[in-house]
Amino acid sequence: MYLVLFIVGVGFIALSLVIGNLVELEGPNLSFLKPKLIAIFLTVMGGLGLILEPRMYYFIGGGGIVLVASFIGGLAVAGLVHRFVIVPMHNAQNTSAFDKQATIGASAEVISRIPQGGYGKIRYNISGSTVTSPAKSEDGNQINSGEYVEIIYIEQNTYFVRKAAVAALL
Repeated sequence: MYLVLFIVGVGFIALSLVIGNLVELEGPNLSFLKPKLIAIFLTVMGGLGLILEPRMYYFIGGGGIVLVASFIGGLAVAGLVHRFVIVPMHNAQNTSAFDKQATIGASAEVISRIPQGGYGKIRYNISGSTVTSPAKSEDGNQINSGEYVEIIYIEQNTYFVRKAAVAALL
């Protein structure tokens, strides 16, 4: 039984690495049912069972002790991976992503001159991160490097901007 658990767990982890993310169960109360955590649990439980079974076979109730110990060990390792790996990675992923549409109306600095009718580059801050993006003047006029602009709209990942009013910067 422990060998089967171990092979299923390792097989799923290997398959996940090759194929990528398999089915994920999302929801506020289902975070512990992620397939990767189940695979870790099965792998650890099977591995501990394989390690402990020959040593405990001669004791009365040794099979039950091995089952309980391997079950608790699998839960502990899966819980630690969830708490110290999966949750921090999920939180980091959520804080780094932002909605581009939320930048409309924001102020930005031109870091690469926007020539007349051409493209340049702007820098702006959102969600605590500094981001650079390609930009084009809304009216087609040149905007020099170092000038401040307002983001008007976004079209195909290009930010259309206009020079910001001095009063808006203060």
